[in-house]
Amino acid sequence: MYTLPEVIKTKITELFDAIHHVTDDLKIAGAEANLDGNFSQVFVINDACRKLQELEVDLKSIFNSFESKYKTRSNVKPISPKNTNNRTRKTGGCLRVRLMGRIIQEKTVADTFLETLKILGLERVAELNRVVSAAPLLAKTPVNGYQQQKRCGDWYVTTHVNKQDAARILEGISKELNVPIQIEIVTAIVEPGRMFTCS
Repeated sequence: MYTLPEVIKTKITELFDAIHHVTDDLKIAGAEANLDGNFSQVFVINDACRKLQELEVDLKSIFNSFESKYKTRSNVKPISPKNTNNRTRKTGGCLRVRLMGRIIQEKTVADTFLETLKILGLERVAELNRVVSAAPLLAKTPVNGYQQQKRCGDWYVTTHVNKQDAARILEGISKELNVPIQIEIVTAIVEPGRMFTCS
């Protein structure tokens, strides 16, 4: 089975993100034009939105067709990058994060990851435009791929991360936001108290 290299998947995700951002901007501009009574401008903006949405559908169709075409035809194993040779799929352990005077340690890495992002501020983190497992870290719409996401308010948060990736991503985000953070990978799981609840 042939799979696209991670860098290409990332660029595809960035392309879809750009289409969504431009579409959102056009919708805002269309609403403003509507309030101003400039209906010819509203028509032009709506037409541009429709064309972008058609482009997105066409691109998704092309990528899905490509993936399905090569899923069944190739028996060649993909070449894995050298830096992933030492990765394991061992279960157990979790993250303990110290942030802003709080200790965050949930039952799963994904839950700790999500709680930490909420404390950092989802809106602030979204502005960084981070990509995780070829999907946006935070998006207003769910992804259609294999990536696990959790809904938190208006956001879909990609939580498809292992312990090492979660620690690396959180450290990078806290550095960009200039917020001190300490992250430990621990083997014993302590029953945490819930700090936030996603609706």
